[in-house]
Amino acid sequence: MEIPEHKPPASGVPARPRLTRRHVLLNAARALVAVRAVSAGADPSAPAKLRFADYWSPRNKRRPLRPSTRYIVLHTTEGAEQGSLNKVRRLGETHYFVGLNGTVYRIIDRSRIATHAGRSMWHGRRALDDSSIGIEVSGYYDQDITQAQYTALRELLRQLKAIYKVPDVNILTHSMVAYGRPNRYHHEEHRGRKRCGMIFARPKVRAALGISSQPAADADVEAGRVAVADLVLFRALYPRAASPAALTASASPPVEIPSGANGGEESFEGFLEIGIDGSSARDLAGSAYRSERTIYFFPDGLVRTGAELSRSRRLRSRLEDPPNGTRLLVGYVYGGHVQSSRPPSRIAGARWNYPSTYYRFPDGKILSGDEIEDSAIPEQTLIFYQR
Repeated sequence: MEIPEHKPPASGVPARPRLTRRHVLLNAARALVAVRAVSAGADPSAPAKLRFADYWSPRNKRRPLRPSTRYIVLHTTEGAEQGSLNKVRRLGETHYFVGLNGTVYRIIDRSRIATHAGRSMWHGRRALDDSSIGIEVSGYYDQDITQAQYTALRELLRQLKAIYKVPDVNILTHSMVAYGRPNRYHHEEHRGRKRCGMIFARPKVRAALGISSQPAADADVEAGRVAVADLVLFRALYPRAASPAALTASASPPVEIPSGANGGEESFEGFLEIGIDGSSARDLAGSAYRSERTIYFFPDGLVRTGAELSRSRRLRSRLEDPPNGTRLLVGYVYGGHVQSSRPPSRIAGARWNYPSTYYRFPDGKILSGDEIEDSAIPEQTLIFYQR
């Protein structure tokens, strides 16, 4: 079955898919048929039929169209299938979800933005949600996937490559493109934030999926745009690459593998909070804590950039010792106030309704671009967006 030009249902919430005993038996029968076909001389690389299930995210209709499609990013859920599927649907964190039995769930329309890549960079291009399709595969970064998943994922990739002309070298793993912000452990931007999808860097796995080539090195590490914080991951992704010159001060951080589709921070890292994510601004933002791209939201309602706080004698103490409950956005543009002559689309351009864009209303309420209508944004609302 080819990927159709599909539209999400006009209304209503699709039925919740369940993995039943019937699914398991059908999958076993299909696997047996495949084995017999190969034994009889059938071509195992011949196109397979995809079994789609529409499980549209409630955020699907609000997502803007993706400007371009340069990459396909492969993920692993790192958690139980049903919980992971429900989570990515709720938050709109992938275009496709490949279940253990080979069913391919459609979550976000392939022409729209899914918030799957998070804080990401490849060859200097950041925020890859804007230029990539995300595929979530039920499983773990260090464990093989099922035969049914191999069959489904191979065909899904074949169709997407044909539609978008994506070369095999641009089929990436999330662990290749994710990078971490400066923090208490690493004072620079760094690779090693995620091991998600690492299995899809293995040459044998890629070959089984019909992927004939892969990146030989990390161009962003080589260019000095990011340092390496996880040497084990780096060597697994690029076994023939030279040892990286750029290592963080602590190049062996603990790797946290949360349960359920990578822990819920895939779209963008969002707000960080003093007292929860760290005890100081340096803990949360590293060397960027004084930057104009780091925004502080104080409990008393004051909103300032790190650069503004650093320049002000009166406010500098807040920068050095922010109270618990202070929240930070790292890597954001302070867009200023919305006015009738200065609508969100003029301030942030096409990003005005991106899920990574935030609005702070005059009453202090904060909503993302996913949750807002242009006509419902009052004047004096502050806007913050990633560039």
